[in-house]
Amino acid sequence: EHPINGYDVPTELLSGDTPAETRRRNTDREATRYLSAATQISIEYAEKVVAKVMNEPFRALAPTFGVDVPVVAKWALKALRTRALRDYILAVIFVMILPAPALLFLWPQGLILLPMLYISAWQTVSWERWERIHNVVTQRMLRDRFDPDVAPSPHRESDRARLGEVAKRRDGNLVVFSGHSAFIGSGERLRYQRILLDVSRGKEAEDGTPMDPDQFTSQDLHRAIIRAFDQEAGLARRLANIRVHERLFVNGLHVHNDDQLLPDPLRPPPATIDEDLLTAATLHPTPEARTYVCVEMPGWQGQLVVTLFIRAVHTGDSLYIDWTFQVLPPLRGEFLLIDHFYELSTYRQLRTSMRLGLRETFPALIQSPHKAWKTWRQPYLARRYQGGQSHAIERGYVFDYGARRSIREDACGTRRRHYFLAQDEIMYMLLAQQTLTRAIEIFLSDHNVDLGQFNDQVKIIFDNSIKVGDINNGTGVAIGNNSSSKINGSPKGEK
Repeated sequence: EHPINGYDVPTELLSGDTPAETRRRNTDREATRYLSAATQISIEYAEKVVAKVMNEPFRALAPTFGVDVPVVAKWALKALRTRALRDYILAVIFVMILPAPALLFLWPQGLILLPMLYISAWQTVSWERWERIHNVVTQRMLRDRFDPDVAPSPHRESDRARLGEVAKRRDGNLVVFSGHSAFIGSGERLRYQRILLDVSRGKEAEDGTPMDPDQFTSQDLHRAIIRAFDQEAGLARRLANIRVHERLFVNGLHVHNDDQLLPDPLRPPPATIDEDLLTAATLHPTPEARTYVCVEMPGWQGQLVVTLFIRAVHTGDSLYIDWTFQVLPPLRGEFLLIDHFYELSTYRQLRTSMRLGLRETFPALIQSPHKAWKTWRQPYLARRYQGGQSHAIERGYVFDYGARRSIREDACGTRRRHYFLAQDEIMYMLLAQQTLTRAIEIFLSDHNVDLGQFNDQVKIIFDNSIKVGDINNGTGVAIGNNSSSKINGSPKGEK
């Protein structure tokens, strides 16, 4: 039975004997490849990746679904090193050009130096472009040759240590968020539902007499939901590499009061906490910390990730359940340009690089002193920024340890460029919602709870959910509430 997630995953990768890291690499490979290439195509994006991943030593990192963050960060660091070398060389050439007009009065023959210096600047700009586009993107990042394991290792030991810490945070069960974005890293909201049930009413026995409901807790229901989405379940066999786990979500302003959530104020919150703390937050939720069951459904090799967040609260005679679907849509169009790249002959590589480099040389030369100065000062500015944060923490000032938007969210677009991908987004939601409601129904029935209220509310929910996407002759797919996402045609405001 083939998985219905846009790509056929080999059977051996779905086997329980296959290491989880191997299955993940296959699932996340495509989005990781695109973002790695984006760091070479867009220096601005590379700077954003380094700022968020490398230069925030105290804040938590947002979960980054469908992307191998250390790999992308390694390529971003390489792109910035290449650009910095270009700017340093251009700055030297710029300084040499400045006195040239004055020298002409003393040495008219020196006029020949100006075109030579400009040609040197042109060659430098052309080389830098050739290195990023042809030597890196074309040689190493096309679909048939991308290998996450060959990402260049950073030169500095501190950078290597930081990436090691980042890699450990991928599978944590603690999410520390900033502001109101509790589900940071999971993209935009696709759907939100809730039900409220009276669980004090028992179902009728065979003789028609009402039964007494069995006692249960919120944690019992969470475990039943996790079992329903487990790899042995039917949905997991259809949607390859579903990941289901409990996570604790805490606001970044509230972790400093708990030694388990913040053992060391001068380090970021841990990625993983004890299961006892998860259970306690499930049984006794507070305004600051709540436990959710998270069901991550990646598809299209990381190009699409739908995540379901479920929370149950059992209070006496009532049971409250809410669930939210979040979606990480495909990347922006400019980050998909590498699909149109192909390997050129050496002559055409040089000709293209030099032609485009000629257009960029003059503005790059004029801006090079400022950019070289900015690059040279960057380590100092990073230390000052981090020193200001540590100063505030040590003196007891309010500090937000919460994560900001992930590098995957920064790269999201609004268009679903593939018709089937847009269909899968809705299909994932409906299949997961069906699995969830069946699990709740079976659990309540096993505990002798009357299902009348449950069945009535679920019917209304599914009637409304079916309308979440409207496919009309292939012209577009509406995604979520009041959405303007389309397959063909770009909605207003798309970047």
